[in-house]
Amino acid sequence: MMHSKIVSSPSLSLSLSLALLFLAACEDADSDPSDEVVERGPTLLPIEGDANGLWWNDAEQALYIADDNGNRILRWTDEASFSLVSDLPAAAPEGAGLGQLVTLADGTIVVTRFGYGTVGDVVFVPPGGVPAIVPGLDPERRRIGLTVTDDEALYDSWFVRLSTGDRVGAVGSLALAGTEPEVITGLQKPVGVLAIGTDLYVSDQDLGQILKAPLATPSTYTVLAAVPGPDLIAEGPLGSIFTGSTGGVLYQISSLGVASVFWSGFQQVRGVAYDPTHGRLFVADHDPDEADGITHKLHILPVD
Repeated sequence: MMHSKIVSSPSLSLSLSLALLFLAACEDADSDPSDEVVERGPTLLPIEGDANGLWWNDAEQALYIADDNGNRILRWTDEASFSLVSDLPAAAPEGAGLGQLVTLADGTIVVTRFGYGTVGDVVFVPPGGVPAIVPGLDPERRRIGLTVTDDEALYDSWFVRLSTGDRVGAVGSLALAGTEPEVITGLQKPVGVLAIGTDLYVSDQDLGQILKAPLATPSTYTVLAAVPGPDLIAEGPLGSIFTGSTGGVLYQISSLGVASVFWSGFQQVRGVAYDPTHGRLFVADHDPDEADGITHKLHILPVD
């Protein structure tokens, strides 16, 4: 009986080695999350609800959403789409009036609730825990804006209506234990508040201004830019700020205070959130008149 003998040549071994290396490289590339395709827009996300405050958590690659119609917090990712994070405690008969939300390093979510002058509050949701209302806050304060600094200090914005009908607003230093001393006063209808580095930025809708205040001495604020009817605000690239308006226009304000129209044609822009990893912006587009059908939208826009 003749036995065959397989002889391995150097060229064949080299070819097999190169092929195996190529396959291994392909497998590594396929498993690299940075290579995953993400939606940069422009497009619409099919949301069931009324997105108001938006917050992008870049470490999680997740968008957190304050759903005003549902009085709840939602979470969205490219891989899993929408999921429920938590329902919130019962709200005012007029509605939840959810404002801005933020996430803290330990996973706690904090969100403001408008309250319509009678039951204004702030709710926090500990990771895996039960939502709770921050105790001891003035229920007449109509809270909207909220931000967190690099060292996890919280600031919120509110206004009250006087008997004359005038609005008087402020920004406070918020503690979840239940304190909220004023740090910026003399405002009318502050909507958004945003911490970037060592500064606070505030959008006053009635004044039509974006204000800038040093965190060390916030009462010494200055006017950064004039924007008609600004709403909630978010940090953008190169120290810029995004804000929408009741007029359906989305503005970008440079670090030097130059305001320009970034996008238009919305119904009413509420919350905005920027994803710096993928250069995209999330925009909550509110339908101010639900009588003729509800058309609340959530947009993704590219930011180049």
